Amino acid sequence: MIRILGTCAAFVLVVVLAYPFARDAYHRYEIAKRLDSQDRAAFQNWSGDPALFVRSLYDRCTLTYGPGAPACDAYK
Repeated sequence: MIRILGTCAAFVLVVVLAYPFARDAYHRYEIAKRLDSQDRAAFQNWSGDPALFVRSLYDRCTLTYGPGAPACDAYK
């Protein structure tokens, strides 16, 4: 009985510790899927937060096309 409870506790601990890494990997995958090839290459070299990268692309787009431009909707 103790062995089963220990195994369950170890499994729960592994899941809790792996969740943030899996969530980050999923966000990186979702963001990379939406980018064009030039932005995707820059994203692969990005070591920061994926949401911050998309935010920087959105800021760059609003500087180029102006606030509220339809071309920037892809980065929201």
